[in-house]
Amino acid sequence: MKSGLAGRLAQLGRAVEGRLPQLVPPAAERPESVHRAMLYALTSPGKRLRPILTLVVAELFGQTSPVVLDLACAVEMVHASSLVLDDLPCMDDASLRRGRATTHREFGEDVALLASFGLLNRAFALVAACGQRLQLRRYGTEDMVHHLAAAIGSGGLIGGQALDLESRPEDLDLERLEYIHSHKTGALFLAAGELGAMAADARRRNLEMISRYAKNLGLAFQISDDLLDVLATSEETGKDSHQDDDKVTFVKLLGVEGAQHLAEELLAFAVESLEPLGRKAEPLRQLALFVGQRGH
Repeated sequence: MKSGLAGRLAQLGRAVEGRLPQLVPPAAERPESVHRAMLYALTSPGKRLRPILTLVVAELFGQTSPVVLDLACAVEMVHASSLVLDDLPCMDDASLRRGRATTHREFGEDVALLASFGLLNRAFALVAACGQRLQLRRYGTEDMVHHLAAAIGSGGLIGGQALDLESRPEDLDLERLEYIHSHKTGALFLAAGELGAMAADARRRNLEMISRYAKNLGLAFQISDDLLDVLATSEETGKDSHQDDDKVTFVKLLGVEGAQHLAEELLAFAVESLEPLGRKAEPLRQLALFVGQRGH
């Protein structure tokens, strides 16, 4: 990654890190256990790739208002909420997330569930507030809320997770696996990119361009996760390794080289969709490069 761009992306990540704890209720405020768990889940160490995507896209189209940082943090709240649910015993039954105990292991399943819904509701409140503060011409607050809701709902993240849970190894082929993860993982990348474009009042054709980019980036990111589950240790990834041993993954279907090749194709499609934007889209190309390097 080019040093100047890498520094800028890192700067955006630090801005997200600094803002996140300011946007949830204080841990000492009732109900303390839920607020502590919300803060724990939200501020655990992470790459913050989704909120960085929101910020980079908004900046690309000329929007540098501090309001966008809160919008980006709302995306990270949704992501953190989904991870709490994903780790529960009734889902993936994970013990480790981002290098420390999963939220339900630390606070109990009951508090973890409440914290997850607390983060989700806070995210929607933030998106609504940001939409009103930005006072956009092309997009209203309802557009932003709708796009985020669509990413989370049964046609997005929830739908992908449900199909993942009910699928048996003998049922899975590449088409079904792509459907699962384009929804379970890709939908939130899609929303992150779209919210950034909307925040900048981007033209509809530019919004569609970002949607194509983010959709391919999100699926490539999932494939890189599958590769890391096989190639990396728990110490390197910060979560349980070989967690997907009983699942069908891109690596199991295609092998390591085949999965890497598919990720490369998806990232090439993502980068290709940015051609009309020219050199100013370089930060998005660098994000794609980062995702590609994760699986090698």
